[in-house]
Amino acid sequence: MTSFKDAGVAAARGTKEAAAPRVNVVLAKVGLRKPPAPKWPWVAGAIGAGLAIGGAVAYLWYRQRSESIGEQLLADELLDDTELDDRALQEELVDSVSR
Repeated sequence: MTSFKDAGVAAARGTKEAAAPRVNVVLAKVGLRKPPAPKWPWVAGAIGAGLAIGGAVAYLWYRQRSESIGEQLLADELLDDTELDDRALQEELVDSVSR
């Protein structure tokens, strides 16, 4: 008798779990239950925020890198001995760059 009871309870539980999504849809259409909120706006927002933060970080890295390359090129140009024969002028340029 207990086995028949357990089998009936399991069948009823399975029927309830199978019918629950359809019942929820009907109750939402009738207005008795609030429809579940869609999850895709959260996913799209998270992806958009990640792209914005990644873009900002990449821009800052690019800007810092290009500034350091520009400073290095300027220093190389100013310290080039082939064009400058006057040591005083060279020292003055080095001082102005290092300030």
